[in-house]
Amino acid sequence: MIEMFTKEDFLKISEDVLNFYDDSVGMLKLEKDAMRKGFVLLNNDRNYFTFHTIRYLAKVERVADIYTLSRAMFESVINMGLITKSLIDNDIERYQSFPFIESYKIYNHLKKIELENLSGITSEEYEYLRKHRYKYEAKWNKLSTWSGNNLEQNVILVDKNYPATWGIQHFYEYLYCQVYRKGSQVVHSSFGGLMKGINIDELIQDDGEKVKVFIPDQENLVFACFHSLFVFLSSMRFLGISIGNKEFEIYNQKMMIT
Repeated sequence: MIEMFTKEDFLKISEDVLNFYDDSVGMLKLEKDAMRKGFVLLNNDRNYFTFHTIRYLAKVERVADIYTLSRAMFESVINMGLITKSLIDNDIERYQSFPFIESYKIYNHLKKIELENLSGITSEEYEYLRKHRYKYEAKWNKLSTWSGNNLEQNVILVDKNYPATWGIQHFYEYLYCQVYRKGSQVVHSSFGGLMKGINIDELIQDDGEKVKVFIPDQENLVFACFHSLFVFLSSMRFLGISIGNKEFEIYNQKMMIT
Protein backbone atom coordinates (compact mmCIF):
# COMPACT_ATOMS: atom_id res chain seq x y z
CA MET A 1 0.00 0.00 0.00
CA ILE A 2 1.03 3.63 -0.55
CA GLU A 3 1.10 4.18 3.23
CA MET A 4 4.20 1.97 3.37
CA PHE A 5 6.18 4.46 1.27
CA THR A 6 7.85 7.71 2.25
CA LYS A 7 8.64 11.00 0.56
CA GLU A 8 12.16 9.72 -0.05
CA ASP A 9 10.75 6.59 -1.77
CA PHE A 10 8.72 8.81 -4.09
CA LEU A 11 11.72 10.98 -4.94
CA LYS A 12 13.83 7.91 -5.78
CA ILE A 13 11.17 6.14 -7.85
CA SER A 14 10.14 9.32 -9.68
CA GLU A 15 13.78 10.01 -10.53
CA ASP A 16 14.05 6.53 -12.03
CA VAL A 17 10.87 7.14 -14.06
CA LEU A 18 12.16 10.45 -15.42
CA ASN A 19 15.52 8.91 -16.27
CA PHE A 20 13.77 6.12 -18.18
CA TYR A 21 11.66 8.69 -20.01
CA ASP A 22 14.63 10.87 -20.93
CA ASP A 23 16.59 7.85 -22.19
CA SER A 24 13.67 6.42 -24.18
CA VAL A 25 11.89 9.31 -25.82
CA GLY A 26 14.64 10.17 -28.34
CA MET A 27 13.89 12.19 -31.43
CA LEU A 28 10.21 12.11 -32.33
CA LYS A 29 9.02 11.74 -35.91
CA LEU A 30 5.50 12.99 -36.50
CA GLU A 31 5.16 12.83 -40.28
CA LYS A 32 2.01 10.68 -40.20
CA ASP A 33 -1.06 12.18 -38.48
CA ALA A 34 1.23 14.94 -37.27
CA MET A 35 -1.44 17.21 -35.76
CA ARG A 36 -2.96 14.44 -33.62
CA LYS A 37 0.44 13.32 -32.38
CA GLY A 38 1.46 16.93 -31.92
CA PHE A 39 -1.43 17.63 -29.53
CA VAL A 40 -0.54 14.51 -27.54
CA LEU A 41 3.11 15.56 -27.50
CA LEU A 42 2.30 19.10 -26.33
CA ASN A 43 0.19 17.78 -23.46
CA ASN A 44 2.91 15.36 -22.44
CA ASP A 45 5.57 18.08 -22.63
CA ARG A 46 3.63 20.20 -20.17
CA ASN A 47 3.03 17.18 -17.92
CA TYR A 48 6.75 16.39 -17.97
CA PHE A 49 7.67 19.80 -16.59
CA THR A 50 4.70 19.79 -14.21
CA PHE A 51 5.98 16.52 -12.76
CA HIS A 52 9.43 18.03 -12.30
CA THR A 53 7.73 20.83 -10.36
CA ILE A 54 5.85 18.30 -8.24
CA ARG A 55 9.15 16.63 -7.32
CA TYR A 56 10.44 19.99 -6.08
CA LEU A 57 7.21 20.58 -4.14
CA ALA A 58 7.62 17.15 -2.54
CA LYS A 59 11.05 18.16 -1.25
CA VAL A 60 9.63 21.27 0.40
CA GLU A 61 6.45 19.39 1.45
CA ARG A 62 3.84 21.60 -0.27
CA VAL A 63 0.99 19.12 -0.09
CA ALA A 64 -1.85 21.30 -1.39
CA ASP A 65 0.17 22.44 -4.41
CA ILE A 66 0.95 18.84 -5.34
CA TYR A 67 -2.75 17.96 -5.26
CA THR A 68 -3.55 21.02 -7.39
CA LEU A 69 -0.95 20.31 -10.08
CA SER A 70 -1.80 16.60 -10.15
CA ARG A 71 -5.43 17.49 -10.78
CA ALA A 72 -4.50 19.67 -13.76
CA MET A 73 -2.14 17.00 -15.09
CA PHE A 74 -4.91 14.39 -14.81
CA GLU A 75 -7.24 16.44 -17.02
CA SER A 76 -4.45 16.73 -19.57
CA VAL A 77 -3.85 12.97 -19.49
CA ILE A 78 -7.52 12.18 -20.12
CA ASN A 79 -7.45 14.49 -23.16
CA MET A 80 -4.37 12.59 -24.35
CA GLY A 81 -6.24 9.30 -24.00
CA LEU A 82 -9.20 10.61 -25.98
CA ILE A 83 -7.10 12.08 -28.77
CA THR A 84 -4.63 9.19 -29.08
CA LYS A 85 -7.37 6.77 -30.15
CA SER A 86 -9.76 9.37 -31.60
CA LEU A 87 -12.53 8.47 -29.14
CA ILE A 88 -14.52 11.65 -29.90
CA ASP A 89 -15.99 12.31 -33.35
CA ASN A 90 -14.18 15.13 -35.19
CA ASP A 91 -11.90 15.40 -32.17
CA ILE A 92 -9.05 17.36 -33.72
CA GLU A 93 -11.25 20.11 -35.12
CA ARG A 94 -13.27 20.32 -31.90
CA TYR A 95 -10.20 20.31 -29.64
CA GLN A 96 -8.46 22.98 -31.70
CA SER A 97 -11.52 25.21 -32.11
CA PHE A 98 -12.98 25.14 -28.60
CA PRO A 99 -10.72 27.94 -27.25
CA PHE A 100 -12.71 30.34 -29.45
CA ILE A 101 -15.77 29.52 -27.32
CA GLU A 102 -13.94 30.22 -24.07
CA SER A 103 -12.46 33.49 -25.34
CA TYR A 104 -15.90 34.58 -26.54
CA LYS A 105 -17.39 33.87 -23.09
CA ILE A 106 -14.64 35.82 -21.34
CA TYR A 107 -15.12 38.84 -23.59
CA ASN A 108 -18.90 38.84 -23.15
CA HIS A 109 -18.59 38.62 -19.39
CA LEU A 110 -16.21 41.57 -19.33
CA LYS A 111 -18.59 43.44 -21.61
CA LYS A 112 -21.42 42.95 -19.10
CA ILE A 113 -19.38 44.76 -16.48
CA GLU A 114 -18.18 47.36 -19.00
CA LEU A 115 -14.55 46.25 -18.86
CA GLU A 116 -14.22 44.78 -22.33
CA ASN A 117 -11.53 47.38 -23.05
CA LEU A 118 -9.32 45.39 -20.64
CA SER A 119 -9.93 42.08 -22.42
CA GLY A 120 -6.99 42.41 -24.79
CA ILE A 121 -9.39 41.62 -27.65
CA THR A 122 -9.98 44.15 -30.42
CA SER A 123 -13.38 44.63 -32.05
CA GLU A 124 -12.05 42.86 -35.17
CA GLU A 125 -10.86 39.93 -33.09
CA TYR A 126 -14.21 39.79 -31.30
CA GLU A 127 -16.01 39.53 -34.62
CA TYR A 128 -13.68 36.66 -35.56
CA LEU A 129 -14.46 34.90 -32.27
CA ARG A 130 -18.19 35.47 -32.71
CA LYS A 131 -18.21 33.89 -36.17
CA HIS A 132 -16.22 30.88 -34.98
CA ARG A 133 -18.49 30.47 -31.98
CA TYR A 134 -21.62 30.30 -34.15
CA LYS A 135 -19.87 28.02 -36.62
CA TYR A 136 -18.83 25.70 -33.79
CA GLU A 137 -22.28 25.59 -32.19
CA ALA A 138 -23.96 25.03 -35.56
CA LYS A 139 -21.92 21.84 -35.93
CA TRP A 140 -21.89 20.48 -32.38
CA ASN A 141 -24.50 22.46 -30.44
CA LYS A 142 -23.75 24.57 -27.39
CA LEU A 143 -21.14 22.64 -25.43
CA SER A 144 -19.45 23.28 -22.11
CA THR A 145 -16.43 21.13 -23.04
CA TRP A 146 -14.63 20.42 -26.31
CA SER A 147 -15.63 16.74 -26.21
CA GLY A 148 -19.28 17.33 -25.32
CA ASN A 149 -18.83 15.13 -22.24
CA ASN A 150 -18.09 15.93 -18.65
CA LEU A 151 -14.79 14.69 -17.25
CA GLU A 152 -16.27 11.63 -15.56
CA GLN A 153 -17.82 10.48 -18.86
CA ASN A 154 -14.48 10.95 -20.62
CA VAL A 155 -12.70 8.99 -17.88
CA ILE A 156 -15.07 6.05 -18.32
CA LEU A 157 -14.57 6.23 -22.09
CA VAL A 158 -10.79 6.08 -21.70
CA ASP A 159 -11.02 3.12 -19.31
CA LYS A 160 -13.13 1.19 -21.81
CA ASN A 161 -10.71 1.72 -24.69
CA TYR A 162 -7.35 0.93 -23.11
CA PRO A 163 -5.93 -2.20 -21.46
CA ALA A 164 -6.29 -2.43 -17.70
CA THR A 165 -3.46 -0.80 -15.79
CA TRP A 166 -1.82 -3.06 -13.20
CA GLY A 167 -4.85 -5.34 -13.53
CA ILE A 168 -7.25 -2.56 -12.49
CA GLN A 169 -10.14 -2.33 -14.96
CA HIS A 170 -11.32 1.09 -13.79
CA PHE A 171 -7.89 2.60 -13.23
CA TYR A 172 -8.68 6.07 -14.59
CA GLU A 173 -11.96 6.19 -12.73
CA TYR A 174 -9.93 5.41 -9.62
CA LEU A 175 -7.59 8.32 -10.41
CA TYR A 176 -10.62 10.52 -11.07
CA CYS A 177 -11.67 9.95 -7.47
CA GLN A 178 -8.24 10.09 -5.86
CA VAL A 179 -6.63 12.84 -7.93
CA TYR A 180 -9.31 14.99 -9.52
CA ARG A 181 -12.00 14.95 -6.84
CA LYS A 182 -9.59 15.15 -3.92
CA GLY A 183 -7.64 17.79 -5.80
CA SER A 184 -10.84 19.75 -6.37
CA GLN A 185 -11.30 20.11 -2.61
CA VAL A 186 -7.85 21.68 -2.40
CA VAL A 187 -8.25 23.90 -5.47
CA HIS A 188 -11.53 25.31 -4.15
CA SER A 189 -10.14 25.82 -0.63
CA SER A 190 -12.88 23.83 1.07
CA PHE A 191 -12.34 22.99 4.73
CA GLY A 192 -11.55 19.40 3.74
CA GLY A 193 -9.07 20.66 1.18
CA LEU A 194 -7.31 22.90 3.68
CA MET A 195 -6.98 20.02 6.12
CA LYS A 196 -5.35 17.79 3.50
CA GLY A 197 -2.26 19.94 3.48
CA ILE A 198 -1.46 20.50 7.12
CA ASN A 199 -1.84 19.28 10.67
CA ILE A 200 -2.16 21.70 13.57
CA ASP A 201 0.22 20.92 16.39
CA GLU A 202 0.78 22.55 19.74
CA LEU A 203 4.25 23.48 20.95
CA ILE A 204 5.34 24.70 24.35
CA GLN A 205 7.92 27.47 24.15
CA ASP A 206 10.77 27.99 26.61
CA ASP A 207 8.69 30.45 28.57
CA GLY A 208 5.92 27.86 28.90
CA GLU A 209 3.56 29.57 26.46
CA LYS A 210 1.61 27.24 24.16
CA VAL A 211 1.55 28.10 20.45
CA LYS A 212 -0.20 26.51 17.49
CA VAL A 213 1.95 25.55 14.50
CA PHE A 214 1.15 24.16 11.07
CA ILE A 215 3.09 21.09 9.96
CA PRO A 216 2.77 19.28 6.60
CA ASP A 217 0.49 16.24 6.69
CA GLN A 218 2.87 13.40 5.85
CA GLU A 219 0.16 10.87 4.97
CA ASN A 220 -1.42 13.19 2.42
CA LEU A 221 2.01 14.22 1.16
CA VAL A 222 2.92 10.65 0.26
CA PHE A 223 -0.57 9.94 -1.10
CA ALA A 224 -0.52 13.01 -3.36
CA CYS A 225 3.05 12.36 -4.52
CA PHE A 226 2.52 8.78 -5.59
CA HIS A 227 -0.77 9.53 -7.30
CA SER A 228 0.96 12.27 -9.26
CA LEU A 229 3.42 9.57 -10.33
CA PHE A 230 0.54 7.36 -11.54
CA VAL A 231 -0.76 10.28 -13.60
CA PHE A 232 2.60 11.03 -15.19
CA LEU A 233 3.11 7.35 -16.02
CA SER A 234 -0.22 7.53 -17.86
CA SER A 235 1.01 10.58 -19.77
CA MET A 236 4.06 8.56 -20.85
CA ARG A 237 1.77 5.68 -21.76
CA PHE A 238 -0.47 7.67 -24.09
CA LEU A 239 2.51 9.37 -25.70
CA GLY A 240 4.05 5.96 -26.33
CA ILE A 241 0.87 4.62 -27.91
CA SER A 242 0.56 7.74 -30.05
CA ILE A 243 4.10 7.61 -31.44
CA GLY A 244 4.36 3.81 -31.53
CA ASN A 245 6.89 3.45 -28.70
CA LYS A 246 5.91 0.19 -26.96
CA GLU A 247 8.58 0.60 -24.27
CA PHE A 248 6.44 3.07 -22.36
CA GLU A 249 3.49 0.68 -22.04
CA ILE A 250 5.74 -2.18 -20.98
CA TYR A 251 7.44 0.03 -18.40
CA ASN A 252 4.10 1.37 -17.16
CA GLN A 253 2.69 -2.11 -16.59
CA LYS A 254 5.78 -3.10 -14.61
CA MET A 255 5.36 -0.26 -12.15
CA MET A 256 3.32 -2.29 -9.67
CA ILE A 257 3.97 -0.05 -6.71
CA THR A 258 0.46 0.31 -5.30
